[in-house]
Amino acid sequence: MLTSFFRYLYGYVRVRLTGYSPERFLNLCKAHEIEIWDLQNNGGYYEMNLSIRDFRRLRPLRRKARAHLLVTERHGLPFFLHQYRNRKMFAVGILLCIAFLYVMSLFIWNIHIEGNYSRTTNVILDYLESEHIVHGMRKSQVDCKEIQSMIRIQFPDIIWVSAEIRGTRLLIRIRENMDSLPIEAETEEEEPRDIVASREGIITSVLVRKGISQIQVGDEVESGQLLISGCIDILNDNGEVANYQYTAADADIYASTSYTYYDEFVLSHEVRHPTGKKRHGFYAKIGGKTISLKLRPSFETYSSLNTEYPLKLTENFYLPLTFGSTLYEEYEIYTETYSEEEAKSLAEANLDEFLENLIEKGVQIIENNVKIEVSANTCTAYGTISAVEEIGSYQPTELLEAVPEEEK
Repeated sequence: MLTSFFRYLYGYVRVRLTGYSPERFLNLCKAHEIEIWDLQNNGGYYEMNLSIRDFRRLRPLRRKARAHLLVTERHGLPFFLHQYRNRKMFAVGILLCIAFLYVMSLFIWNIHIEGNYSRTTNVILDYLESEHIVHGMRKSQVDCKEIQSMIRIQFPDIIWVSAEIRGTRLLIRIRENMDSLPIEAETEEEEPRDIVASREGIITSVLVRKGISQIQVGDEVESGQLLISGCIDILNDNGEVANYQYTAADADIYASTSYTYYDEFVLSHEVRHPTGKKRHGFYAKIGGKTISLKLRPSFETYSSLNTEYPLKLTENFYLPLTFGSTLYEEYEIYTETYSEEEAKSLAEANLDEFLENLIEKGVQIIENNVKIEVSANTCTAYGTISAVEEIGSYQPTELLEAVPEEEK
């Protein structure tokens, strides 16, 4: 690969060899250390490649071997420059392009972060921006060791950081301590707290691990009612309250609950129908500026879809230039009416989505008493949904004043 590059750089020719004794000519070339490659015997003549420098040394050898040489092809940079010697602006354009690429290679155009899970990429990028580590900064101003130290100090849950520059990309790899979050959760559980009802219902089961239960199975509770107290009374020998002890209440409390469901929509609705007319717009983003190359179409109603193509020379050489295209598609709005079957299907789909949301929250559906009715203009779904769910929610325990010594 490198040899081919230098051959192109210095230029070479392909020649056709004929004459009285071409074999003698080839032996003379070998004796004078003239490099020949891609030699082919085509029956009555030979074809081969030589560098420009060696081709100029062939005259005495050609005479001695009484050989005839004909140049059939010319390759390489010298011939390319000679061909365009009168097109000065073309040469200037090439030089300016090379200079532009060199200048762009001196800056960071992409900051890539990988290995983060609990910390989003935007959070880390915002912090780096506050420390003046931004896209477009000079690579000479980037201190990878300092970036590693700053990230570890700012985010204690990140236990390992690696920062390096590849081309025009600043690549930051991190590793998080995934065991830190459960430890924090356990610390929060030590705070005194009560368990109250998140919604009304009838208690079906109670399993208390910490705290004092204020309810039993079969009790009907209201939203916000105290279920498990984190305040424990300490009694003296007379059975009187002498002091209080606090704990983080912990229990599994399930209750039978009911949800009221109502959904109504009109049968007539608007539908978009594409007309088939399309227009294309183009734009370019240079840094933070957008240059539009085509105005929007004259459609009254249309949808648009943008597609962007960031410009990069290699995997790690990103340029501050993005090309984009916008597809505009005209559509017309028509008013249509659901049939009875379509309306019921849509109402059932809405109900199924509502039930799926409850199930995702841990609600167990016991009975579905929702009815669907279709009238001349509307479709209505109404009824109740019986369920069993955990209704306990936490709130801080109200700390009581200690009992005075004389009252103990």
